[in-house]
Amino acid sequence: MSSVTPDESGLAALTRIQRIHGQPGDRYEVIFVDQNGQPVIPLTEWYRLRASYGPVTTRETYLTCLLPFLTFLIERSYSWNAPPDQLRTALVEFYRDRLGCLIQPKKDREGIGIVPTRDTPLRDSTLRVFRAALRDFYLVLREEGLYAFANPLSSEGLIALKRIHVQALANRGAPDHAGIREETHEQSRRLPTAFVRYPTGKAWEPELRKEVADVREGMHKVLDAMIDSEQVPIREKAVLELLQNTGARLHEIVLMTVGGFKNEGIAGQAYVVNKGSYGRENKTIYFAHNPKVEQALTTYLEQVRPLHDPQRRKSLIDVENDEIFFLTERGPPYSLKSFYYHWYRCYEPLRNLCPVRFSPHDIRHLFITEFLITLKQECGAGTEGGIDREQYRREREAFGHTIMGWRSSTTIDIYDHSHDGEHALQVLGKLQQGFSQRHYQDFTPPFFLAHLEIESLNLADERTGSEPFSGLRR
Repeated sequence: MSSVTPDESGLAALTRIQRIHGQPGDRYEVIFVDQNGQPVIPLTEWYRLRASYGPVTTRETYLTCLLPFLTFLIERSYSWNAPPDQLRTALVEFYRDRLGCLIQPKKDREGIGIVPTRDTPLRDSTLRVFRAALRDFYLVLREEGLYAFANPLSSEGLIALKRIHVQALANRGAPDHAGIREETHEQSRRLPTAFVRYPTGKAWEPELRKEVADVREGMHKVLDAMIDSEQVPIREKAVLELLQNTGARLHEIVLMTVGGFKNEGIAGQAYVVNKGSYGRENKTIYFAHNPKVEQALTTYLEQVRPLHDPQRRKSLIDVENDEIFFLTERGPPYSLKSFYYHWYRCYEPLRNLCPVRFSPHDIRHLFITEFLITLKQECGAGTEGGIDREQYRREREAFGHTIMGWRSSTTIDIYDHSHDGEHALQVLGKLQQGFSQRHYQDFTPPFFLAHLEIESLNLADERTGSEPFSGLRR
């Protein structure tokens, strides 16, 4: 699923905190200060600690959301490390007074509902990111012993109820595929524990038009043209090969470390940071069966990376495992911003090769769709005996868990359901093609012929100046 970018303009208008950049080697790369020049210590500490928890892009996204709330606390002289009940009161005031939201107490008295209004300067998606950012802020500081209470964004009462509920389930220790657990692990995981809750929106679904065969073919044409182009740098070609062959998220590839690439000496696969893993490289991507991927990576390692390495190291043996695999031309770690610069520069001249515009994240969806199509064929789709449903279900779930790194076994259902719609679009296409080949010249309704005859007589009368024919009007 695509990452969410917060409404930076709406959030910036609520911010009075500035950042001061430190010198190389300083303990703090950034120090945050309020409008009086006083350091905002909790935010500065969180920013330093968050560097070891996950991607830089996530930290910056969360920071954008945290700045307005910390500004609010400072202006009202509220303490950031107060007990949860006091912080929740401040949180309600922030949603109501700064974001213009309606506050709805929940019947269980264990949380509040947040309803945006026309005065709310943020999208619904950004409100959800704000909640995640605030929860992350207190989670990190609590883990480091800087916040002494339970996370104020989580309801202790709901957590306790969830624990009791799970313990009371029949066969709670059984895996989902056994079919004897009272509810699936995903259903248990989704039981609410948040203090702040939003109206349930429509779940994300793949864009159906991008699942159709002609679009998939067009996407491959664009990708192949970019990889073959001399205008695309070797580094970006390696990233594109990994995107196309592994289904990994873009940030997982861009932020891959040298240790993750080495993967303890196992060729054809690498460790990357999975979504929600807090910086741990616990997901494996596989590319052993396409020699073009290995060739692209080897070319980058031998010809390009040593030129960008500040120490000009030519062997990965001399590089520390925690260093980023891809580097910018000036030597710092590669970034999403660097990739997108080259993507848009090289994609625009080629985008007409595909019927619709697509993004790098759509390459991930393309990979999943085509894997499922291939898997159905392997399980007997189109043969006399038909598809082996049980085999398909088992291998489909294994794909989601092993290759995609999804925690939920039901995430794959979203993509599988889209295939029914894809077939419907294909049938519609055939129907419309049939319409385009029909000819109407052979059949002209009698009333239409009569109308044409009358019009021709009227034109003739106008030329001769006689009274127009009006027999039908009588």
